[in-house]
Amino acid sequence: MTRLLVSLALLVAGCSTTPHGGETTRPAPSGAAAVEPPAPVPSSPAPSAPPPVESAAVPPTAAPAPSASAPPAATEPPAVDVKNIGMHIGGGPNDAPTKGPFKRSVEPHFGELATCWAGIGDPKATGDVSLDLRVEKDGGLAKITKTKATLGDEAFRACLLDVLQKIQFERPRGGATVVSYSLRFTPKKATP
Repeated sequence: MTRLLVSLALLVAGCSTTPHGGETTRPAPSGAAAVEPPAPVPSSPAPSAPPPVESAAVPPTAAPAPSASAPPAATEPPAVDVKNIGMHIGGGPNDAPTKGPFKRSVEPHFGELATCWAGIGDPKATGDVSLDLRVEKDGGLAKITKTKATLGDEAFRACLLDVLQKIQFERPRGGATVVSYSLRFTPKKATP
């Protein structure tokens, strides 16, 4: 019996200490197995960074082939100059301030008009296009009433009309205005 008391005293004394970072264990109820506390982990200095690993050279790979959905490559703009060679305001005046809204409306679209020339077929062709545009007092889309061209075929003229009919014209100075507008298409000279 004394042995039992000594064992029990040792057991209670061993459980009341906190050898594992503040944890205390309790004796298991009678008939249950005692649970051992986890073994202490020895403290060690922080691991140092691993030594640098030499990277193996990776051979370059070929660029993937373009997919069917890839956008087409940019094409060079047509080698043609487009410029205004005449403008007449129906009912006048034919001064710069009156012509200004028409000039400012059409000139930003010269690049689009040049793309129509690309379908001419003769890279040395030079020609003129004239048309009458009616622009209402508030500006907006023009109504094209007459077209004459010394250049190109029906496809060329249709392309020009398509571009011109989408231009948003500024408000004319004198209310609704008909303007006769002429353009010249001149191929650029090749540079040696």
